[in-house]
Amino acid sequence: MNRVANQLIELAIKAGATHADALAICDTGDSISIRNGAVESVEREDAQGMGLRAFVETAKGLAFATASTSDMSDQGLKQLAEQVIAMARISEPDPDAVPPVGAEHPTDTELADWSKQHPDNGCGWNLEQAKAAALECEELARSYSEQISNSEGSDASFGSSQIAYASSDGFAAEYGRSSASLSVSVIAGTGEGMRRDYAWHRALHADKLRHPKLIAEEAAERAVNSLNPISMQSGETHVIFEPRIATSLLGHLSSAINGRSVLHQTSFLGDSNGEIIFPDFVSIADNPNHPDGLGNRLFDGEGTKCSPRTIIESGRLTGFLTDRYAAKRLDLPTTGSARRGLTGDIGIGPSNLIWQAGELDQAEMLQEIGNGLLITELIGFGINGVTGDYSRGAAGFLIKDGKITAPVQGITIAGNLKDMFANISHVGSDQTWFGSSAAPSIAISGMTVAA
Repeated sequence: MNRVANQLIELAIKAGATHADALAICDTGDSISIRNGAVESVEREDAQGMGLRAFVETAKGLAFATASTSDMSDQGLKQLAEQVIAMARISEPDPDAVPPVGAEHPTDTELADWSKQHPDNGCGWNLEQAKAAALECEELARSYSEQISNSEGSDASFGSSQIAYASSDGFAAEYGRSSASLSVSVIAGTGEGMRRDYAWHRALHADKLRHPKLIAEEAAERAVNSLNPISMQSGETHVIFEPRIATSLLGHLSSAINGRSVLHQTSFLGDSNGEIIFPDFVSIADNPNHPDGLGNRLFDGEGTKCSPRTIIESGRLTGFLTDRYAAKRLDLPTTGSARRGLTGDIGIGPSNLIWQAGELDQAEMLQEIGNGLLITELIGFGINGVTGDYSRGAAGFLIKDGKITAPVQGITIAGNLKDMFANISHVGSDQTWFGSSAAPSIAISGMTVAA
């Protein structure tokens, strides 16, 4: 893949590019779905693609274009290079365009060290092993309780990606990563009282996955516990987001500190750089090199070296996430946060986003809060990124006298994200990984609940 990326750069320069960079991706993956003890489907993916971004000097300034191909032959690469150059020559120049030159790339030593720390030895599964895990997981979930009435199935998947990047400034590197995942979804109850829930885990290696028994028990227990929901009174209350729901808060934060959103004035945190937006016991990091993180990367979509950074330090926003373009426009440092597809403009996003754990477990948080609501499911996406207004359907459990009691369904929780961040009262010790995000339970005071 590295050789092909370099070849495409040479072809682009030969075709008339002033600057160019290329991204090559090769994905392989297998997945198997089980339902009611039988194999429902088996799928195999083998995909590869090459994306080129090329800059040309026009009479009005520097312009660029992007395109991609799955044809890795010499003729296919040549056609791609010529196509992108032709597109760039008729594109509107951007006076703020940042060509792929001058980025802080990883050194050869850093590249070698990364390869030693992250050897791509596969995910540790073959199809038979994945099938066995999925069968076991579903069987254990179905047999957990007589109240489990049906199964929506269990899925096991595994695969790897090889990613190569090359630039006309001479930088070229590649890395691989693998992962495996296991999930199950079951239904409890009958008729109109049926309730569905699920559990899943994804890790860099099959050996790091939670045992199928634990995943099965979580899904079944959640489904059974949600039977016979009651209504609740509307009003303001204390709300706890369990870890897998708390990751949504990380997503909202990430979107709000995206340098492109700030540039376009579509972020409710656009004027908050350097300000305290969380309580002082909240710290959130972007770590591109974590043993449990599926977002690990040594360099970003522009070849910029990635480094660990604290985004929220003792409640204070330390800066926005930037690619080189946003950094230039905002007059801020580049954070190595460029995300790149095979075509289209550069995007921005974190690597592994990690909410640091607190000291109290969930039971201790419940005791301190006394009465409130534990949120275990969110529905819909009523988020205004410009104002921060927040309104989502939800389900969960009432908290009474420090104990989880009856399930509740069909409610709406509302607030404003800026206020929600500021009104966080507790951060749990139960930090849990979900792919490239890790979060503990998060308690927020003063949220509006409508029944």
